[in-house]
Amino acid sequence: MPKTAVVFIHGIGEQRPLETLREFVETVYRRDPTVASMAAGPDGLLSISVVPDDVTGSAELRRITTLKDGPAKRTDFFELYWADIMDGTPVDMVIGWIRMLVLRSPWRLPVSTKVKRAWAILAGIFILCAGAALISAGAGITQLTEGPPADPALVSRLAFFRDWVAGLLVAGGVLWLLVSSMRVGFEMKRVALLGPVLIIVAGFALAAVPPILLGSLPFWAAALAAFSGWALHSVVTPFAGDVVRYVRATPSTVERRRLVRERGLALLEALHKRRLDGTTLENFTQGDGNNRPAYDRIVLVGHSLGTIIAYDILQLFWQKHGPTHHQDWEPDAPGVQDALKACDAYVKSAWADPEGAPFDMTGFATAQTALSEVLAKQRPGWRISDFITLGCPLTHAEFLLLDSREQVEEAAKERWFATAPPHPDSFLKDTMLFSRTGLALRQDKSEEPQFPHFAAQFAAVKWTNIYDESTNPLLGDLISGRLSGEFGPGIHEHGVSIKRPGLPGFLGRVFTHTQYWSWHDSYAPSAANAAAADVARANADEAGRRELIWHNVPDHIRLLRVALRLGT
Repeated sequence: MPKTAVVFIHGIGEQRPLETLREFVETVYRRDPTVASMAAGPDGLLSISVVPDDVTGSAELRRITTLKDGPAKRTDFFELYWADIMDGTPVDMVIGWIRMLVLRSPWRLPVSTKVKRAWAILAGIFILCAGAALISAGAGITQLTEGPPADPALVSRLAFFRDWVAGLLVAGGVLWLLVSSMRVGFEMKRVALLGPVLIIVAGFALAAVPPILLGSLPFWAAALAAFSGWALHSVVTPFAGDVVRYVRATPSTVERRRLVRERGLALLEALHKRRLDGTTLENFTQGDGNNRPAYDRIVLVGHSLGTIIAYDILQLFWQKHGPTHHQDWEPDAPGVQDALKACDAYVKSAWADPEGAPFDMTGFATAQTALSEVLAKQRPGWRISDFITLGCPLTHAEFLLLDSREQVEEAAKERWFATAPPHPDSFLKDTMLFSRTGLALRQDKSEEPQFPHFAAQFAAVKWTNIYDESTNPLLGDLISGRLSGEFGPGIHEHGVSIKRPGLPGFLGRVFTHTQYWSWHDSYAPSAANAAAADVARANADEAGRRELIWHNVPDHIRLLRVALRLGT
């Protein structure tokens, strides 16, 4: 039986191979008994197997596959790992990118309130650090180390304040370490020491500052400049460097962008060529028996910058292997033309008359599924059915990728950016379809077969976007947001409000960008719900069973599981 392939594309940072994928699989599959065909193991988790697989092109990676206690249709999880390609971004490249963002005209910022506030915070930090650098550069060594301030009373007050802050830092670090230890039953090998130890060391370092320096502006300016340099090199560059090297095409970034995309294309091609009998063919022909494709459905899941990478390789894969006029496929195969025209009707309703009736999302999704299924059954064997974006920065395309909203809209009209539903062909005005010769009729007076253009992948691929948006740039997920404004009304948008369990008030909402698949024990069903779920299953009430098991599961994880449709 063919399986489902889920390709996860990680976001920025110095990720370790498979680290993120393991967490993702645990949340969306292993901790979801609703997809199980039998009871889970003693640990309450569904079984998986981590096996070598050369389809990823790296010996560092593995394939995570589901086993017999899951649904009848199994799933293979793959990771498109690209962090190694982006390693080693020069600091001056990151500084130039930050300078470009900060020096952007305030009148050319996006209309989003959170973006404007974030820009103001970034500009303030930039000005503060630049001022500190200028002050420290203009001060001599003597000014930094000698010369007590004129007012001894001020020194005394500053020393008192320093001692309090230093004490709070040390106490906070000790408390952090204690709470972390208690959560794991004082099994210290499971406790991360770096964070609390750094806080404690910072407290002792502050306490060691001589009182004579506490009132010295050049000293604090030099300290801030030194801290800024360390943070830029050790914290900002490893994360922002990935964004700098990928989001904009410049002479210094084109080669790395090409390598990332080629790795992604190679993975998708390998998945399409793999057969049930384990062999790999040189083309995408369908075959019979065990020569059938190993995967009849492929899902792309991207997080953060990984969503832009996934978006790019999806469009490139459609251009290279999609059912366009320059590919070897069968446009006259049964059902193909009807499915294309059904999707084209939504292209016309979305773009030809944008002020007309509300877009029919249900009808468009049905048309997408029908086209996806019919394309998967014949050459070239297009089998990518879903695209899921988590914390997607494409919402800031006018800020990150281009320079204005008008440029983004123009790029969509020119089919540089793919939309859902696809934009019509710029020459044909109101349709995504055209004939190979451009003639309206053949000599026998029958209609000539129609072909979609090279940016029409979302006619056959369902796009689901899950985001956590807040007007406060420090809360929720600053990086994510709605996409339907620039990328089409056919995107299934789901706004969520993620909160870390166990943290009071607003602290649980601080920067939730990495929390879309994070699991917490409080999400598990209660014993009473688990028992009731067994009764519901015996009564063939799958909807009731899922609600009992998912009762404590937050919306962002529910929506992610539903979008994946594992086992189908």
